Amino acid sequence: MISRFLSLFNIGMRAYKVQDVKRVVRMGITAKSLAEAKKKGCEKLKMNPEEVTIVIEDDGTVVESEDFFKKLPAQTVLVFLRKGEKWRGAGSLIHDALSKLYCATRKNEMAGQIRELLAGEDAPEKIHIISQYLDMLETNIDAEERHKDEDWFEGLNKKYKTKSDVMRNNAQTRIRSYFTTAKEQVEKECKGLIKDDLIAALDTIFNRLKSEDFHGSYFDRTDRSGNSMCDRKGWFQCEGPFDSKTCDKFHTINPFASRGYRQLFGLWNLDHIIEKSRVVIPCLIEAAQKRNKMQELNWENVYKLLFTRNNLKLVQIGCHKKAARATENCSWEDFLIS
Repeated sequence: MISRFLSLFNIGMRAYKVQDVKRVVRMGITAKSLAEAKKKGCEKLKMNPEEVTIVIEDDGTVVESEDFFKKLPAQTVLVFLRKGEKWRGAGSLIHDALSKLYCATRKNEMAGQIRELLAGEDAPEKIHIISQYLDMLETNIDAEERHKDEDWFEGLNKKYKTKSDVMRNNAQTRIRSYFTTAKEQVEKECKGLIKDDLIAALDTIFNRLKSEDFHGSYFDRTDRSGNSMCDRKGWFQCEGPFDSKTCDKFHTINPFASRGYRQLFGLWNLDHIIEKSRVVIPCLIEAAQKRNKMQELNWENVYKLLFTRNNLKLVQIGCHKKAARATENCSWEDFLIS
């Protein structure tokens, strides 16, 4: 009876964890609202609430609205930032530590940083994810065939005989997923003749993708066509956020070096500068709706924006911005040929 009585006063109350940017302390709080969480968190961390920005630990997303806060699950870790401090997410912390691997003299330092990350975690799933990278102290960049670096291929299908086979498939999988999601969006948002016209255009695009081997060359260090995004050793460089020409943090990675680096490469995105689902596909649908009988759909331009380097950048997770993009755009008229 007492617990039921108390529960009347705790409707909406949930538990969260708060920490500072240095991960020195992590404490538990309970709160019903963002304002209450901010107040209690600042009290725990001895911060000035007027100068604090709250972000999610996992990916650095800013928590600034009550609606968004209420959608967060219980036990979400909130990072409290003072003015001038930045948090790029737990994945970036791992990457920063592992990026020192190429320098043999700093391997011990790298291992120490990862263990420090582990010591500050109490979530089993995160400990598992981070700890699997502790075996990355030895790399074998030059080995290409499976029999010369069996550890690199652990967990992969036996059909892959070289590292470049795996990386080609990695690129192809991403490109195929872009096609699939584009087609699903068209099928969901269109009806009748417009839908038929767009599906026909997408079928043409799919045939073009097959002829281009779904751009597997993007991640293939043995490719000599000039389409590969890496050098002949397999080093990739981050190309920076969608609104920047370069990466000012100089992120680099070589997924051919070790199994851990191969797995870590999953944190790198092939990012559309002009957004696929928010801009390109809606403009294509609008073009199909507004075109006259004398006009044809410009599927070549759709292909260029969805699948080629004209609109794709390779971006490390720390440089990947998820916000809507006002700097780059296109018009429905771009998808019509008179």
